[in-house]
Amino acid sequence: MKVKTFILSFAAIIIIVAAIFLINRLTVFNNNSEQDRYVTDGDIIYLNTALDVKYVGIETCGGCHVDIYNIYIESQTGRSMSRMNSSNIIEEFPQKEAVYDSSRNFYYEMIRRDDSFYQREYRLDDDSKIVHERVEEVQYIIGSGRNLRMYFYQDNGMYYQLPLTWYVHENKWDMSPGYSEFNNVRFSRYVSPMCFSCHNGHMELSATANNRYNGKIHLGISCESCHGPGDLHVKQKKMEDINLPFKNAVTIVNPAKLSPQRRIDVCQQCHLEGQAWALNGDNTWFDFRPGMLLKTHRSVYSPSDIKKEAFRVANTAYRLSLSRCFEGSHSTMTCDLCHDPHRMTTKMTVDYNRQNCQKCHPPQSLPGDKSRFAHSDTDNCIPCHMKSTGTENTLHGVINTDHWIRVNADDDTINWKSLREISIDNPVTSLVADINNEDEDSYIRKGMAYYEFWNDKSIITAYLDSALYYLTKGLKISTNNATGHYFLGRVRYYRKEFSSSVLALKRSIALRPEDADSYFYLGQNYVELDNLELAINNFRKANDLLPDEPEYLEKLGVTLAKHDVTEEAITTLEKALTKDKQNPYVYYTLGNLYAQSKNNPSKALPYFEKAVILDPDIPDGFLNLGNTYFLLANFDQAIISYKKAQLFNPQSPNALVNLGRVYIYLGQVKDARDTFTQALRISPGLQVARNLLNDLPEL
Repeated sequence: MKVKTFILSFAAIIIIVAAIFLINRLTVFNNNSEQDRYVTDGDIIYLNTALDVKYVGIETCGGCHVDIYNIYIESQTGRSMSRMNSSNIIEEFPQKEAVYDSSRNFYYEMIRRDDSFYQREYRLDDDSKIVHERVEEVQYIIGSGRNLRMYFYQDNGMYYQLPLTWYVHENKWDMSPGYSEFNNVRFSRYVSPMCFSCHNGHMELSATANNRYNGKIHLGISCESCHGPGDLHVKQKKMEDINLPFKNAVTIVNPAKLSPQRRIDVCQQCHLEGQAWALNGDNTWFDFRPGMLLKTHRSVYSPSDIKKEAFRVANTAYRLSLSRCFEGSHSTMTCDLCHDPHRMTTKMTVDYNRQNCQKCHPPQSLPGDKSRFAHSDTDNCIPCHMKSTGTENTLHGVINTDHWIRVNADDDTINWKSLREISIDNPVTSLVADINNEDEDSYIRKGMAYYEFWNDKSIITAYLDSALYYLTKGLKISTNNATGHYFLGRVRYYRKEFSSSVLALKRSIALRPEDADSYFYLGQNYVELDNLELAINNFRKANDLLPDEPEYLEKLGVTLAKHDVTEEAITTLEKALTKDKQNPYVYYTLGNLYAQSKNNPSKALPYFEKAVILDPDIPDGFLNLGNTYFLLANFDQAIISYKKAQLFNPQSPNALVNLGRVYIYLGQVKDARDTFTQALRISPGLQVARNLLNDLPEL
């Protein structure tokens, strides 16, 4: 019995031990599941890397870290974005002369009215009289004032760039970067999340529209851009009750304590620009957290043909990686070896830079008479080994130092041509990854990058072909990647393969039914396939998912108008104007609907007037404005509108024909004859002008 009892007791002990083991094992599994929300580096878990931790703003940080805060807000990064007001002026006022853009025939000037600032666009006729004018208020500045300052206005949570920029080193006003080289988009260039993620602190994206931001924004690159969101840290310091699930957990990131790659990635989030990008998974541009490996957030690509003579402003990390000294350091040569992130001053001293170089290159190791120049321990290393642009030869007015450290760097002549010009004659290059996570979605991201490169930086269709190749290849490996199918649909759409695009987008929707953009592009395809009912259905679904997205409303309204659903088209387009007041085509379409479908020129008039203020070159804008004035018997304004239509589009005879009709109505036969004759000189086969001319009475 005793033996039996002993055996039973032993078995019971085994069961108890097993139970304890299972409980402990489950605890480990649960802890591991919890731990997956956070970044672990070495033996430290960073709790503020979880995506649900809130940002508090730089002012909150300054409440405790007073000295660092006061230094940092005077640095270039701390002043990266600000409000435009009379207290921070560095520009020239009044502007000496207007800046003329010959490509679009517009003049621009910055004007000050008391404590408010505006940018004014205008156009002159042959007699130097103003025939077009548009004015927008300057509300925000991006740029610390070291290189340049760009200006923005905000409308309904969307931020738009203005055409003029102040170039500090040249001490002058000129067109904003890209406006002269590529395309003057005037007042419609919006600031994307990618741009804001580096030129400002964290911003809250709208959940109901694209490229819009909620609420009041914090201005300037903040402490949290490098240390991560601060809410947990603040609560901990205030002795509030917070959950610390691990003994080795901390509530804030100190980049100095990160392992080398994660430490570099804090800087590379903004200083590894590349030329094409692809976010991993469902990441947004605001989802990177300091402490993360950058490759888990995005892939960054550059052309394979590395150029010594041209380098991008925000690509210093990539250029540094080309240096022998960086390679020899095995990634321990981090940015803060030379840069103090709290004191990003305008100019580092020669002594400071030299001391940093001599940490690895002591004076006794420097070459003597055998080199081009005899070295001494008091020399300035930078001019010979890190090429600087200087003030006379900059890219977009930004003085920059090439971080590709090399012997005889000063021998290389800087040539920005390849970066300034988009041409069909530019040689085709391949994209290589500067940083990329080698996983099953790698080919898909490369295809996305080729698409973005084609869309943003090139007009060469070979890049669209490469996008198709890598997306197709990647989707054979990762068949259920919704983003991959969505981008495949976009690529096929722009290749005009509409039926194939439909299939790809339907697959994207099947995998991710809440993706509004897939429905939108599906609708675009059905428009091209002339199936307006299906187009309307898909635009509706896109709008249901993102109800405040004006582009969806605009496209839905225009398509309803094409499908002769006039009342709903008008309602939809007027709703679009409550979301976005900057699109001239919406005003123009509403003008046409009221003038033609509703036969209500009085209602049409303000829409046409607004359309031509926003864009005087909108096709037939002034022509239809003139027609509307004519219907309202306002002949003087009709004549002015027709003359502007012909002035802005000299090769179009239609405005001249209608102008001649006004002259006939007013009994001005000679003016009518001259006008029809002018129309026939432009278009000799225009029968309506010839008939009207022949029907005129003799003088």
